[in-house]
Amino acid sequence: MNKYKILTDEDDENTMIINHPAIDGREITLHRIEAMKDFANIKKGDIGGWIEKESNLSQDGDCWLYDEAKQFEYSKRSENACSYGKSMSFGNSIQTGHSTQLENSLQAGHSTQTGHSVQSEDSVQIGNSIQKGNSIQAKNSLQAGHSVQSGDSVQMGNSVQSGDSVQMGNSVQSDRSVQSDRSFQK
Repeated sequence: MNKYKILTDEDDENTMIINHPAIDGREITLHRIEAMKDFANIKKGDIGGWIEKESNLSQDGDCWLYDEAKQFEYSKRSENACSYGKSMSFGNSIQTGHSTQLENSLQAGHSTQTGHSVQSEDSVQIGNSIQKGNSIQAKNSLQAGHSVQSGDSVQMGNSVQSGDSVQMGNSVQSDRSVQSDRSFQK
């Protein structure tokens, strides 16, 4: 038995048309999801967030979109990855493991979020970037390019991590700092 169904009624309550956040003039039709069985802290009948198609959210594991969270295009959420608030995932992004996406965070491109990582507070993860481990990305930070954030590292406060940079261990990047090219922070 599937864990959720897509509510496809053509009424305003279960279908939403949004303007694409990155492509002017492109519209995306999203549909609400409804739990078909109990799992994790979800009860049968609970209404979840918004997806474009079934391939955006796995029927396996405890992954879920709560509140007004949106997942579309070729973006995939699986295992136990959850999204809350008004977070958005699109492009070819992947969310897996026990990763969490909160508030108004955005994940796009070919980026990957995995492990127990957390993305929150208007942060953006794009390009081919990877966020993993117990890392935290928050407060308007940007992770882009082929950058990697891992371990117990924290990126926040309008900071930028890009290029082929690596942030790991217990490192903290904050307050408008920039880490780029082939830099390494541990």
